[in-house]
Amino acid sequence: MPEKPDKTQADIPYSLLEFTALFKKPIFGAWQVPGNLISAILDALEPWGYKLDTAEVKLQTEKLNDYAIVFRRSSPVTPSQSLALGFGKVVVTAENLDWTEAEQFIAGQKAALNAIRQAGRAEIQSQHLLLGMHIQLKTKPRKDVTAPLLNPLAFKLLDGELKFPGIILLREKSKIVIDASIAYANGLFVRISRDHAPEATLEQLAEVLRKDEEQLFDVLGLEAIP
Repeated sequence: MPEKPDKTQADIPYSLLEFTALFKKPIFGAWQVPGNLISAILDALEPWGYKLDTAEVKLQTEKLNDYAIVFRRSSPVTPSQSLALGFGKVVVTAENLDWTEAEQFIAGQKAALNAIRQAGRAEIQSQHLLLGMHIQLKTKPRKDVTAPLLNPLAFKLLDGELKFPGIILLREKSKIVIDASIAYANGLFVRISRDHAPEATLEQLAEVLRKDEEQLFDVLGLEAIP
């Protein structure tokens, strides 16, 4: 059997995870007297480092859909995490989250979502998970890693020197972007996003995302540096 080609070593110096849950109807009623809602969310998130003194209300916006109560993990807790609750959605972000922390992260966000459902009477209509990450290659030029993704015919579309062959792939409920990173030398910027059904659990979303990430590294011939 032919030997498998050696994989290109790479690390992930920066990543951003973003989870969005859209509500079936805006939770205007919960915002009329938001004390109970805020208290319920803080109680749910407190074991994971969220405090009242790091929470803020975002009202300086012309769009109602951008109003939000933002809960943040207290500094110097890392990685950086926040939960922003608006009238029609909740958005959770986490920087540089490692898979070893996935279980604890999911537990905290499940507790917060349950509090929002109960205290805010929110019903989730859809869920969306996005992972953006910079991947820095150690042993191979980035254009050599991504060139095999394109049919040779694609390179005839324009003339001139080829700087970087990136792709955008759209599927029914998912999308992946592979581009050159402008933040890290010899780096790739990758964004993977998927829509999920409202009844899907956070554990299921994480499982799909992990498979997507593993598939990405396998297709590109990359090996993550521990």
